[in-house]
Amino acid sequence: MKRIQRASILVLFLVFSKDLMAEPKNVAVIVYPQSTLAKQYSRIALARIEQVLTDNGVTVLDQKKADELKKGWKKLEDPGALITAEEFVKSAGKYAIDGVYRVYLDTALTPGLAGIFTATSLADIRFIGEDAQIRSSASPAMGVKGMPPSDGLTESSAISNAIQRAVDSTVQAMGMKILDFTNPRLFTVRLEPMPSTETMVPEKRPAALSDTDPIIALANLKDSFALSEEVTCINASPDEKMVVVGGYLRKTQGGRLYGSQVHVLDRVANKEVITFETAPVATRKAEEKGGSKILDCMFISNWRYLAAVTNSKLFLWDVERGAVMSALFFDAGINKAQLEFGKSGDKDMLAVVSENGRQVFRISRE
Repeated sequence: MKRIQRASILVLFLVFSKDLMAEPKNVAVIVYPQSTLAKQYSRIALARIEQVLTDNGVTVLDQKKADELKKGWKKLEDPGALITAEEFVKSAGKYAIDGVYRVYLDTALTPGLAGIFTATSLADIRFIGEDAQIRSSASPAMGVKGMPPSDGLTESSAISNAIQRAVDSTVQAMGMKILDFTNPRLFTVRLEPMPSTETMVPEKRPAALSDTDPIIALANLKDSFALSEEVTCINASPDEKMVVVGGYLRKTQGGRLYGSQVHVLDRVANKEVITFETAPVATRKAEEKGGSKILDCMFISNWRYLAAVTNSKLFLWDVERGAVMSALFFDAGINKAQLEFGKSGDKDMLAVVSENGRQVFRISRE
């Protein structure tokens, strides 16, 4: 997925209490934006943290005083700086502070399909007490199966939701109660058949990879006497960090049966991250007008969305969520096909070009 911008925000909770593990009573919050995007949305993190603290019975220090501390204690900007107990008392003594929560927050934004924006955030919180002892917690990474990104119809709504989720999950792990936990805002899309006369401007696809490419070794292909798997398509994402491999399954023991699946490989992590079934190894059902072989597969727009076409069916998946978003049977089987992704005006379109002609589908938001 294309990363259009990343940011880091350093948020400080300054805690008034005599016991490191005791509940704080008074807190100052300071935000250190590290980029244009961080500066633009730093108030979102500030407001969310203040709300959580208030819900936990903590009084937030006046922002003017927090700004004074920020200006007078420059060392706090460096997350790796060594802070001694003596320095803590010297720098924070006049504020009666006996603890500091430092929160590092990364965020990224990507345009998705059908006018949807996708954002992710990661919060890493480190607490240092007046005795210079440190404890920390980090939120789980977003954009993976089980921890989806945040969607929005605007950049602001997607980023705001992601930042609040990152803050919530991290402070909760450190013992704070979340009264209204921020859930991921999600949208789904579907394939809508359009007239064959629908105009569409296809986008250029990355060059297809060879079936001898070493990356295939990362795919968990079936290879046994009873069940084998032949690679029928292999393509990289636009940023070339992800690769999709289509496999045609053959069962030869106890009668011949066929099926297919796609493997999603991560070049950076150097492993297969998920597998999607396109057809089980079984006798074909009546609604399947053709076979189960994958004829083409490709990432759409970025690596989050993946499409594949078999002899009988067209698929669209959300890779990050590990879920099928749309699947359609063809009226007649096809033997050869190529996928095309492009635009019709401002609408995202997917086309299947086969011996049966050109079938066009609009990617619509549900």
